[in-house]
Amino acid sequence: MSIAELAAEKVKRLPEAQAQAVLNYLTELSGSPALSAAELMRLAPAERRRILADQARQAELLYRQNPEWIVEEAEAPLNYG
Repeated sequence: MSIAELAAEKVKRLPEAQAQAVLNYLTELSGSPALSAAELMRLAPAERRRILADQARQAELLYRQNPEWIVEEAEAPLNYG
């Protein structure tokens, strides 16, 4: 099964509001270019700040609309290494 087929199957099982959120996210992803961390760091500081501020605003909106996504307490520290 391809990733697209797997994603479509999982979305079918979501409540309507969550399925719409997934669709909105996919639409956003397809409309904006993805930058790697290295590519982002090569941008002018003002452009980099603009992009990161926009992403922060979008993340805040998503979490305000979907408070169940917020992890209040983690049982173990996150491993970023």
